[in-house]
Parts: sequence; C-alpha cells; structure tokens
Amino acid sequence: MELLEFVENKINEYAQEILTGKDRVDDMALGELLFYQALRRNLKGTATMQDVGMLDAINDVLQQKGIVDDELTFYK
Repeated sequence: MELLEFVENKINEYAQEILTGKDRVDDMALGELLFYQALRRNLKGTATMQDVGMLDAINDVLQQKGIVDDELTFYK
C-alpha cells in the first residue's frame, strides 16, 4: 500500500470514529486526523506552513530517538 493510500484510509477511519464514537474518542480521533491531514497535504504538495512545522517537529523527535537517520525525513 502506498503512503498516500494509507493516509487516506486513516483519515476515513478516524472521521468515522468521530461520527460513531463518544466524546473521549472524538478528542483522540481529532488529534489523529490533524496529523494525517497535514501529512496528506504534504504528500500532495499543498502543505501549509503549520503542516510543515508539525511534520518537522515530529521528524526531529524521531531523529533524536534514533528512529529516523539525521539525514532523512519520515514523510519524504
């Protein structure tokens, strides 16, 4: 499965959770949606500066933890 397809599926999954879930689930699903929407916009070349900042911050943490090499990004 391609990354963009994976992201689209996750957006649909969490949007459905908001429709059918309870308030507690809504907050968690919203957090996931915000991330996946930013990633989708980045993959499509329409990322906002806020999207880039969020993805860069996540990437910095992954690099600090040694999960992503210092010369790489998880979303490119």
